[in-house]
Amino acid sequence: MYSDKFVQGYVMSSRLYRKEVWPFLSDAARNVYEQLENWINGQLKETDHISHRQIQGGELKGSNKLSSATVSSGLKELIWFEVVTVIEKNNRIGNKYRINEVSLVEYFEQFSALEIKALRFSNESASISEALQLVKRQPISNESASASGSGASIDIPLDSLEFKKRTSSVDNSETEIFSDSVEYHSDNKNLFSLRELAGVYTIQSDLADQAKRINPKLDDSKILSELKNFAQWSTSREKTTAQGWMNYWIYRIQKLSATKAKSSKPKSKGLSDAQLNYFASELCNYQSFKSKHSNIGESQKAFETRISSNIRKPEYAEKYGPYLHELGFVVDLGASL
Repeated sequence: MYSDKFVQGYVMSSRLYRKEVWPFLSDAARNVYEQLENWINGQLKETDHISHRQIQGGELKGSNKLSSATVSSGLKELIWFEVVTVIEKNNRIGNKYRINEVSLVEYFEQFSALEIKALRFSNESASISEALQLVKRQPISNESASASGSGASIDIPLDSLEFKKRTSSVDNSETEIFSDSVEYHSDNKNLFSLRELAGVYTIQSDLADQAKRINPKLDDSKILSELKNFAQWSTSREKTTAQGWMNYWIYRIQKLSATKAKSSKPKSKGLSDAQLNYFASELCNYQSFKSKHSNIGESQKAFETRISSNIRKPEYAEKYGPYLHELGFVVDLGASL
């Protein structure tokens, strides 16, 4: 993927990352990203096993070394925002990481100025992901946020993984703001994989019912398809609470509904070349897609070049879109090109 763009002695850096991700990250996340970039992009690989100690750096005498806490905090934030994905866990040689081409611009556009201020609260030692966790745990209060001493207490709860964009000015009406809030066994703080959770609660029917409440137009076959995609996506995620899995699902269905709505409107900002190249690479390495769309005798590089060209053409949106959904990407190629 990178070989024809790589210049010996230099690490290829994503323009999308520098423009639409870097400005939103904490210093810890930025430093960890740079270390991961050195080990992955700089070695002509898309993924690699990298140990905690390797991310810390400091191999050269007198050079700076990231603290263990900084690495943990930075990784947590990068994984939270899906800038980095853990492909495989390995305590012996280090987890296998992949750097993703994503943008955080739309993510932060969903927050009001007050909510962003809460995310960047005055405790500078906490990462944004930790701030998000703190905000989600706070009880409902009529006061948005109050500060005292050297720290700040935040009373703005999140009703799901992300805030829904407000269409009206911010007020203190709990009835309006939290009318769509969903609590799912929030008293159970144990961490589960989705498979483990299915053995504790009726997760499949609960998620299906919630999907219909969000979008009554979804039929059973479509919901089942999304549930299968969600289950596949969950295998690469860390364990979380029952509430956490419900939040992930609600966000997924909301994005799915929003994508369908956008497809009937005039086209706005399309996907970047970097994003389309990334999607093409993911498709070409997906066995189900590869077995059906590759040509006999075709090299991997030629295959990726051909798919990268095709994915930019509207007539291939319907053909390639379902495979991207199977891989866990909620994207409408037809509405984006």
